[in-house]
Amino acid sequence: MKNIKKLLSIVLALCLVLSFTACSKDSSKTSKGEDTTKNQESTKNNENKDQEVAKDIPEITFYHGYFQDDWQPAVEMRKIYDDFAELHKDEFIFKPIAMETGGEGVYNKCTQEIAASKIPDIVDLAGYNVIPAASEADLIIDLKPYIDEDENFKNGIGVNIEQNNMDGKIYTVRDQLETMGFWYNEDLFNKAGADTPDKWKTWDDFAIAVEKLVDSSEVETPFTLSQGWTTNILFTGLMMGSQDGRNMLADNVKDFNNEAFKQALTFLKDNALDKVTSEYFVAGDSDKYREDFFTGKAAMLFNGVWESGSFVGDNVTIDVNSIKPAVFPTYEDNQNAAIMSASPGYIIAKNQDKAKIDACIEFVKYMTSQEIADKIFTKVMAMPPSTVLDYKKLEHESEGDYVVSNLAFACELAAHSKYQIASLGVDWGQDISDAIDGKYAGLKDGSKSIEDIVSELNQLLDE
Repeated sequence: MKNIKKLLSIVLALCLVLSFTACSKDSSKTSKGEDTTKNQESTKNNENKDQEVAKDIPEITFYHGYFQDDWQPAVEMRKIYDDFAELHKDEFIFKPIAMETGGEGVYNKCTQEIAASKIPDIVDLAGYNVIPAASEADLIIDLKPYIDEDENFKNGIGVNIEQNNMDGKIYTVRDQLETMGFWYNEDLFNKAGADTPDKWKTWDDFAIAVEKLVDSSEVETPFTLSQGWTTNILFTGLMMGSQDGRNMLADNVKDFNNEAFKQALTFLKDNALDKVTSEYFVAGDSDKYREDFFTGKAAMLFNGVWESGSFVGDNVTIDVNSIKPAVFPTYEDNQNAAIMSASPGYIIAKNQDKAKIDACIEFVKYMTSQEIADKIFTKVMAMPPSTVLDYKKLEHESEGDYVVSNLAFACELAAHSKYQIASLGVDWGQDISDAIDGKYAGLKDGSKSIEDIVSELNQLLDE
């Protein structure tokens, strides 16, 4: 009984405690509610302050064409952009926007905005040219003063300084070069008893080698040419072979009745177009010129250094160790030439405040820095314009990695060529380059003479 009474007394005491606690909570409810409201107001005030701070940070919108998720270079480039945004998040907001239609989409956006007398904060044109219209409308800044005051910036952009100079101003620089020569199958050259391109002294040696390749039962075709791209590369190489040709390429062409131009077309017809059957002269949008090389039918492939990334995979049936890069010969003994186009790249809107322009300049410097040049080479598989990249070292360090070592070798050959000239599309404009592409078929089948081509192209200039 005593135990029961004791138990009841304990329960009663607990009830009193719980009752008191509940009353205490109820009596303090208003006070706690007031504290909560104050905390909410404090949080809201802090958020407002953060928003005010954010408003003071410049926001830069950057348009580019690397939208693809299934293309490694695009993925790597977007990572580089995101790294830059994170690096400077306390200084400015950097917003990369990928156009789902790629470089053409960026170009179209720029042309539309230029028509409305404006342009995005910063843009990567990726080779598409809006510079004449944008500079004439005074919409983009001249980068030359920033280049002149920064030696690292100057070293990082290399041939941009010469190729993108417009009357003493540099409105654009690009972080990747469109570098082209050709690739050859050493095994097929050896089977044909032809000197490999590394032994050629002049274009005459090219012609001799082609004859031996044509005559060899071991070789189906010396090369597959397209009615555009690949033939255009070869033709540009021929134009680079003489000083008169190089002079014509470097100028705004005013007359195609030029001996260097006609000689290049003559050599092209006699030693290339006439040396392939119709089976190996394909439509401009055909990829057969690459397939024929990968499967061992063609001894040469005219394309850029980036092709090094293609020599692995199920579509390649030839021994990759026989694939070698080459640059073009000239008409001067032992002097080489390569197509190295800086072409239009980054442009920065002029109608921005200083903080935004400085942020855009910082981005362009970042993209042409030594650090990013290394990434563009190793991750994006492209040739950066940097003049301080050591390709021999990169080639040595990548021994065992066929793709990277051959990319390094190809870039080294181009970088150390005697002459480096931009592509036809950059030098003469895409409309003229496309028009020349359209003449190769007529030159091959005899429906157009060289004089016909000269006359038709001059008519284009007069329009």
